[in-house]
Amino acid sequence: MSRQRARIQEEENLDYYWPSFTDMMAMVVLVILFIAIIAFVQAIYTAYDQAEIKQELEQTANIKKQISDLIEQRLEENVGKDKVTRGPNNTISIEGDILFDTGSSEVSEEGKKVLASLSDGIMTILNDPELKPYLYIILIEGHTDSVPFDNWTLSTDRAVSVVKNLLEANPKLATKEYAQYLAATGYSEFKPIVEGNSPEDLRKNRRISFQIILDDQKWQESLNAVLQNQ
Repeated sequence: MSRQRARIQEEENLDYYWPSFTDMMAMVVLVILFIAIIAFVQAIYTAYDQAEIKQELEQTANIKKQISDLIEQRLEENVGKDKVTRGPNNTISIEGDILFDTGSSEVSEEGKKVLASLSDGIMTILNDPELKPYLYIILIEGHTDSVPFDNWTLSTDRAVSVVKNLLEANPKLATKEYAQYLAATGYSEFKPIVEGNSPEDLRKNRRISFQIILDDQKWQESLNAVLQNQ
């Protein structure tokens, strides 16, 4: 009788053991499933955040391109596509011989007509509520060829003359509200767009460029807002 009772007790213990093991395995499966669901949801949120960041960066790049496109279009309408080039960072350049006589920093009569049209285009840019908030400066750059001359002075004076003529062509552009978005600088002969000393190379390097500089703080604030929501 004692052996039979011991066997019965052993069978009862086994009956209690296997359900407990089954419950434990079920719990493990549920935990793994729960972790997988969390990882999946996190992956969705990460992908969404990355998409937002990418969209914000693309929007910033697109704003710069839009402004450059408007300047390029205005210049091409007046001087032709062959006289206007687009460089790195969407910088737009017009051949300097169109705006100035050789060795002069005074805008020619033909150049004044070109700049008068461009001043209206710049006003359009600065009145655009989607573009203006991101804009910091439209930098007018003077560039010369490598022919020995006082090229630092010439390049800087030409850039300043372009700014002054833009303001004269459109007096509203001369007010603080708009003039604060214009600046001038000279690079002398040290940023050529082509290498060489042929008449054609020298002609191309004599130019006025328009570089669009965005307000880093504005678009970084938008980007940071996206990052903080991650």
